[in-house]
Amino acid sequence: MSKLYFRYGTMGSSKTARLVMDAYEYTERGEYPLPIKPVTDTRSKQGVIESRTGLSTPCLDVQKDYRIYDHVEYLIRQGIDLACVLVDEAQFLTYSQVLQLRLIVDNLNVPVMCYGLKTDFQGKLFEGSRGLFELANRFEEVKTMCRVKGCKHKAMFNVRYKNGKPTFEGDSVKVGDTKEEEDKEYYVVKCSAHFLQDYQEYEREKKSEIK
Repeated sequence: MSKLYFRYGTMGSSKTARLVMDAYEYTERGEYPLPIKPVTDTRSKQGVIESRTGLSTPCLDVQKDYRIYDHVEYLIRQGIDLACVLVDEAQFLTYSQVLQLRLIVDNLNVPVMCYGLKTDFQGKLFEGSRGLFELANRFEEVKTMCRVKGCKHKAMFNVRYKNGKPTFEGDSVKVGDTKEEEDKEYYVVKCSAHFLQDYQEYEREKKSEIK
């Protein structure tokens, strides 16, 4: 019986590298995987899933209204023995697309493995990740450590930085990198304690500005 998997973690936890390696292993065995990524992810070139490690694999880019189920069903009708569907940046999927992945598993008996973030920079679930927590069979947390110097706790949140300081305002979906760049927003992965410390400091500064 096929299953829908959700492997989630913060930025920089090598989720995409694992997907690319999984795709490679299937291909080496002579099997046919289908890597997919939402077009919201603009870090990689069109038609390519690329890890920060430099590993990459060709993929199908999908818009928010793209019918993933219909695409997979078409491949099967063409006689392609699809080994699995691999979805990168799955947090950017719509709920409808997550539901289609569930139907691919249940109706077409094709396993689906999703890789993505759990929450946004405010600590709130993305639409896609929320749908996966509701509909997936199996969950795996891909772990990495907090990037605050000296901290050895597990990273749980992606803190957005603007002008060199943590910010908790702005659009939930904003593609960025973990490398600090002048005049650009970037992300730092942190444990819950340092995330909340940043949030409390941000709230104090906002209150002082109002006064």
